[in-house]
Amino acid sequence: MSDPIEFFFEFVSPYAYVAAHQINAVGDKHGREVIWRPLSLGHVWKMIGATNVGPGGLQQKSKYIMMDSARSAKLTGLPMAKPAVFPVDAKLARLTYYRLAEKDPAVARKFALGVFDKFWAHSEEITDVAHLADLMKSLDVDPAELDAALGDDAAKAAMIASTQAAVDCGAFGMPWFRVGDQVFWGADRVAHIDQYLAQQG
Repeated sequence: MSDPIEFFFEFVSPYAYVAAHQINAVGDKHGREVIWRPLSLGHVWKMIGATNVGPGGLQQKSKYIMMDSARSAKLTGLPMAKPAVFPVDAKLARLTYYRLAEKDPAVARKFALGVFDKFWAHSEEITDVAHLADLMKSLDVDPAELDAALGDDAAKAAMIASTQAAVDCGAFGMPWFRVGDQVFWGADRVAHIDQYLAQQG
């Protein structure tokens, strides 16, 4: 059986936003399942002992990432807007994703793309139940699922498992991908994944 593409991502990563709009097409092209695994990059850094490595730790890095990610989005035809608040903790979105994925992975992916678009394309907030209620309604999902996700032990366990899996395969940035024993870092590596899978036949 062919290895799936595991897509580890952080909602507040602009490069993950770009990759999220590309990776499923690569999976479809090569007949590979794409497993979406949202997590907190901050928790990954804590687990691997990295400190002061985020955009907030270096002003020059933060400025560059915003400029470069906007170029990356434009090259792929995606809108990019400066977030209303940055950085933020997307815990609610992560837990809701896993709660939805337990019932319907396709709906969960649509939710994740909606969160990305709200934050990166429309400069809208995503941290509170009120911020995501309209998105849930657009997916024909009861917004009450947002509150339920915050207390969903299975969703929390899935998020912890994804974080550990990312650490186990060497992740230190987002987006991060694993295909079998191969790992890839960054939205620009989606093209590399495409080439790698083509070579695998």
